[in-house]
Amino acid sequence: MTLLRNFFIFSLIFLHCKSSLESLIRKEPSLVEVKPSSVKFYETILPSLAKKNILLVTNPSGIGSNPEKLMKQFKEKDVRIKYLLGLEHGFLGLEEDFISTPVTIDPIFNVPIYHVYKLKPSDLQLLISGVDTIVFDVQDMGMRCYTYLTVIKRLMDQIPNIKTELIVLDHISPGMEVPAAGEEMKSSNENFAGEFPTLFFSGHTIGESAMFYNSEYLKNKVNLKIIPVENYKRGMYFEKTGLVWNTPSPNLPTLDSARNYLSLVLLEGVNVSVGRGTQAPFIYFGSPYFKDQEELANLLNSSSKDEYYFQPIFFKPFFGPYKDKICRGLRLTIVNLNYNPIKLAYTLIKLIHDKYKKEFKWTGWGQTITIDHLWGTDHFRKSIESDKTYEEFHQKFEKIELEYREKNKKYNLY
Repeated sequence: MTLLRNFFIFSLIFLHCKSSLESLIRKEPSLVEVKPSSVKFYETILPSLAKKNILLVTNPSGIGSNPEKLMKQFKEKDVRIKYLLGLEHGFLGLEEDFISTPVTIDPIFNVPIYHVYKLKPSDLQLLISGVDTIVFDVQDMGMRCYTYLTVIKRLMDQIPNIKTELIVLDHISPGMEVPAAGEEMKSSNENFAGEFPTLFFSGHTIGESAMFYNSEYLKNKVNLKIIPVENYKRGMYFEKTGLVWNTPSPNLPTLDSARNYLSLVLLEGVNVSVGRGTQAPFIYFGSPYFKDQEELANLLNSSSKDEYYFQPIFFKPFFGPYKDKICRGLRLTIVNLNYNPIKLAYTLIKLIHDKYKKEFKWTGWGQTITIDHLWGTDHFRKSIESDKTYEEFHQKFEKIELEYREKNKKYNLY
């Protein structure tokens, strides 16, 4: 009886623990097999760079998250950081706005930091010609409208020959479960936040995107080395990898912000706040002209199919659109990670457009319309103005999505 009782107790404990583990939405990093690319970089790649001059491109989402360790390890291995390349939000990822000058001296490394968005192609080529290797380690979002894909393209375009090696530390983006989706960019809409030749969602990691571009557009002229994420399997949600979220930019401080960004980034093309300047960027959104947020939330929730939900809120941004003004808005929470972010964005913007006809505006400057730059064509905007359903809107680019998904397969690392 004692043995039977002990077995029964053990079974209950086991089932409870199993249930508890299955209910976890994320994993503790030390308990998983998936390892970030930085592990292999420090262990095996960095020693091979001894006595070489390096152009380093990183920020807190990569090895730049620990500048002291970085300096120590590079010094110990006799690797020289000759230049830093400044990304949109600066080396420490703290800048909201672009730096106004092409070059500054970085206070941590005491080397020149060249701000890529201020450099002409010839300037960038001259910079690259002065180094042996480019080390690129930045978390991307798997989206064309996120500027880090533009940066890697511009670097690859200006690498003069195979003597210069490009090492890319790969990252898994929160949107990896979204296959190639959206439309191609029209050349008239190319901009720093949309230059890489892919669909709105690339369907690739940043390393895979570099391989794609090198093969499809540069005839493999770039001496490219990708450091993969170890033990990752395609289709695995970011939350289940155990990888930590390192902030790639000030307005994506959490994984929730990053997940919401996949849809809410397109709200930057209309006259609402996406929560920049609040404690919840890309979680809150709204405007002083929003009325009846509860009704708006109910309309959105009724079509969500239990994939996400909205809650009415108030917020006051301390910078950005509607600075210091009280905004009525909504809070977005994603429930099903398999949701369609493009469909959500289209449904949301169309509802705002239809509900607030007098107040709603497409934003831009001069002849530039922001939503066209973000999406890549005027089709998103004109479909909403023509009162098309999402299904009618999607019909136009469904075929190109299938073509890209097939073409992408040969560049998949995972």
